[in-house]
Amino acid sequence: MKTKFFNNLLLFSLFGIALYFFGILYEGVVYGPKLLDTTMERMLFWKNFTSVINPMIYYVPWVYLATIVLIVLYFKTPREKAQLKNRLKWAGIFQIISLVFTIYILSQINFKMSFGNLDKYADAIPSKVILFNIFSILRMVFGAISLTYTFRAYSTKHL
Repeated sequence: MKTKFFNNLLLFSLFGIALYFFGILYEGVVYGPKLLDTTMERMLFWKNFTSVINPMIYYVPWVYLATIVLIVLYFKTPREKAQLKNRLKWAGIFQIISLVFTIYILSQINFKMSFGNLDKYADAIPSKVILFNIFSILRMVFGAISLTYTFRAYSTKHL
């Protein structure tokens, strides 16, 4: 793979992972703690809020494409570039771990609170909100590590 094309793909991946990280950072710092008030009025407010402002269109295509590109770049990197390959490997591993937490949060918590029947899930929401905050911290940590490795891979001088 040509160096310039490789660098552009890696830059795209860096952009997507940075977009993902700052999105989950916002959710974890601003959105998550506010969910701890699990009164029905507050839950209805959040349900109405997410029906108007849906962040999925901003994150879903770019984050997963950036992750796929990152993994493809790992496999396309020759063994001779061991340092770069190692950074891409760890960036991909930590990004996938972070995405696993995100997929769980989206499918098991956010969809039920934002698009589901609140009366049906009223008993489970308080424990799901605590789980959201714990998993949010974990995915931020793994996302930050992935972003760091991706940035280090991009800044590697021997590309």
